Amino acid sequence: MAKKEKIALTPEERLAKMDRTKEKRKIFGETFLKACALFLAVVFVYAATYVAFGEGRTVYQSIQTNTGTVSGGSVVSGGGSATAGSGTTAEVSDEAQQAADAINAATAAAANATYDWERHCVVADIDVGSATDTLNGIIQRVDPNANLNSVVGGFMGQGDKSNTYTPGADAAAVFSNDQYALKATSLQAADLQNLTVEGTKYTFTLPVAENPQKDGNTALSRLTNDFITLDEVSAGVSEALGALSFLLSVDGADVAFQDIEVTVELNESGQLTSLSYSYYMDVRSLELSVATGTGNGTVQATYSNFVY
Repeated sequence: MAKKEKIALTPEERLAKMDRTKEKRKIFGETFLKACALFLAVVFVYAATYVAFGEGRTVYQSIQTNTGTVSGGSVVSGGGSATAGSGTTAEVSDEAQQAADAINAATAAAANATYDWERHCVVADIDVGSATDTLNGIIQRVDPNANLNSVVGGFMGQGDKSNTYTPGADAAAVFSNDQYALKATSLQAADLQNLTVEGTKYTFTLPVAENPQKDGNTALSRLTNDFITLDEVSAGVSEALGALSFLLSVDGADVAFQDIEVTVELNESGQLTSLSYSYYMDVRSLELSVATGTGNGTVQATYSNFVY
């Protein structure tokens, strides 16, 4: 077979070939650097996990070892009990069951008694980034003295409030919002985490409630209706803006109610003498039609001075 004749390239063709070779090398170099960066990131994560949790152990396994067995999203250790926000339960103690039964019976009777109520709420760190000025402009077309913080804080119940409820009174009129009225609780034994019993005084925490509804499917909603839902946020924004509500809508929210601490005191007859709770509200994402915001708040409420 005759040897294939080599075709001579013109100076222009040689220059073009050199340019293509340089471009290929550049692309390869960039790809190689990205691959190296990804590899180093994986190595770093593995090394950090190795140092933190030990050889051959996953993060999940280490959490199980260090804090107890994870059950339904809550941690159960030392033969205790827990419940997830969805109501998933583990084994509970007789003491917790007796406490839940006593509290539920006492609040059912107390809800129809005369009592004093006070509530303290602080809403903070409302942040929607660069859209803050735009939203303030929309809000101040309705009320020149208002802004995003005051509107959001308003429908979350910001401020110090107190009143006295009497049987037969219109709860919405007494509390300005009937969600603040004392509720006949429906607590389950597994809701009462970290329970301490001192005679007829019960102190406990509730599990984190993720985006709860007022339907009794979370421990928080079995205790109180004093928390805000997406529908209520949407309605509050609409009411605050009035005729200009078409300018702003609420499309979604991701809120966690956590660090929920409760103290309940009964008298020797099993009647409620005091109930107080507090929680931290973490607004991880509030999706507005013009921006996505974040924020947080704290609530503390007390019911006392019952007259039956």
